[in-house]
Amino acid sequence: MWEKIWAFITEHWLDLLLAIGGLSAFFIYISQEKRKVSDAASLIILQVEDLQKRISEIGSFIVNGNIDCGAFYESQPIFKTNYWNEYKHYFVKEMDAFSFNTFDDFFNSASQILEQQQLMKDLQKQNFFLIQQTLMQMESNAIVKSLDIAEQNPVDITQLAKVAENAPPDNIPPEQKEALKNMMMQIVFSNVHANMNVALDVFGKRKNDIHTLINQKILTPYIPDQIRISIENALKKHHSISIIGCEGYRKLKKIGNR
Repeated sequence: MWEKIWAFITEHWLDLLLAIGGLSAFFIYISQEKRKVSDAASLIILQVEDLQKRISEIGSFIVNGNIDCGAFYESQPIFKTNYWNEYKHYFVKEMDAFSFNTFDDFFNSASQILEQQQLMKDLQKQNFFLIQQTLMQMESNAIVKSLDIAEQNPVDITQLAKVAENAPPDNIPPEQKEALKNMMMQIVFSNVHANMNVALDVFGKRKNDIHTLINQKILTPYIPDQIRISIENALKKHHSISIIGCEGYRKLKKIGNR
């Protein structure tokens, strides 16, 4: 008998090696797939627990119908990747319909809060950009006005024009009188100059006044009430979902611990 077995192995050793290799690859694939499912379950459970904390923090930013804009600006996005949407196909047959829908509702409410959080932060960034534009425009106007003030021209051009008209003798031809007047006006305008020390001093004071006004938040940032209303509605929906107590949550936790 052993001789026949040995003869069979000797004759078909290559086929046997291929079969063993195929079985090994199959078992490795099955093991990797189970590992993927286990890792996916762990990621979802961890994200649910993290979202519970982050959403609670977002809720604390709204007090008596007022949004704490500074807290919103400094907050991190409540999540970057929706692991439930990415991996829920693994658990269609593992979870009951109620638990599956509960997870769907939980992550939908979290996505709504994230959308409003991102909109809020985008509006704040736009507001900062507009304030910077306003500041630059105000400073540009201040520079022009400072140069106007600093222009030194002790000659009264109107009086000079009258002198130019009356000073020449009466018998001088009109064209010569006009030429003399134009020459005197040209001399005056060509010697107009600005005292840069005066200009810098005036601009420095105006600049300080501008920065004081901007820092006093005289420009009102616009945050639509609809953002607050949408967040509050999403928070109400979120608080009505008991995801941690459902059967599907316990099932995922069990799968993640494999």
